Amino acid sequence: MELLLSNYSPANFFGKSSKTYMEKALKQCVTLKIASGYISSDALIDLKRVIELNNKPRLELLIGMHYFDGFTKNQYIAACSLNDFLIDNDLGFVYLANTVKFHGKMYSFIMDDSSTSALIGSSNLGSLYDNVNKQYEVDILLEGEESTYVNKTLNTIITSLGTPLKDVTIKTFIEFNKLLENHENVRKIDPVELSEILSKRTAINFDIPIKAAPKSNLNPYFGKGRKDLRGYVAPRPWYEVEIIVSNTITSRAGYPCDQTFEVYTDDGWHFTCETNGDYSKNLRSKDDLKILGKWLKGRMEEAGALKMGSPVTDDVIAAYGRNTIKLCATTVAGVWFIDFSSRI
Repeated sequence: MELLLSNYSPANFFGKSSKTYMEKALKQCVTLKIASGYISSDALIDLKRVIELNNKPRLELLIGMHYFDGFTKNQYIAACSLNDFLIDNDLGFVYLANTVKFHGKMYSFIMDDSSTSALIGSSNLGSLYDNVNKQYEVDILLEGEESTYVNKTLNTIITSLGTPLKDVTIKTFIEFNKLLENHENVRKIDPVELSEILSKRTAINFDIPIKAAPKSNLNPYFGKGRKDLRGYVAPRPWYEVEIIVSNTITSRAGYPCDQTFEVYTDDGWHFTCETNGDYSKNLRSKDDLKILGKWLKGRMEEAGALKMGSPVTDDVIAAYGRNTIKLCATTVAGVWFIDFSSRI
């Protein structure tokens, strides 16, 4: 038995973490079993991409709470997308606990040399891929006979509590979960603060095109991913976004070249962005590229124009009804207003 800690300062023990172990195990395992109470839509889509980019282990996943507590439409679409991918490639199934709630977090790995290991603790799927969110997690790593017992127990839990997702009908959904709510380094502003920002807009503004590049801009998820020294390929997260801005725009007077600045959005969010790269061509959210991505792609999803796991295309952009974001300076130095309201 070994204790795995997130090792974030100031509680840094310089040991193995659940995330680093998960990456190693995913590269070596031939079978992965997971039972988790709650899931997020992007964690499921990213898990699908992990399997695609690495050695395609067989996966059996039990979703433990959402049948009783409800799915958002995005969560259900992501679960179905993963399940369809597994079935189509003979790689496993997604199960839904529909007889009793399951609230645990259990992971079991069967390696290519037939050895087993298991994780039990606090880490959810998202925390095992997320390099940005500094939430401290604690898990127990089990190997040998203990992990074999966990594997057998997990198999019983999945088959006893779960029903294949394709055999369960979900017709009602809870209200769309605002992706930026409670997100680190993002703040929801009230109508009064938004009105104040709107009143401070100036005539300096830039209409920045949204591009449907196959593997960049809004679609880095479909790129190659990042390969480490062990050969593990980490997918680019579904919501990772970086807008490539033309030199014809960045060369205009007033554009925030090579700057870090605050943005207030038309729908009431506040976060920090930055521009960098040659000619300041890269427009991105600071520290976490998923913030800008959740704001942009999340709105397309909510409008029904974009389906999780599918690329942003010209048709998607047309369905949303807007092909630019407007970046507008305010009278406050280092503060900008950004608009991506749909024109449908």
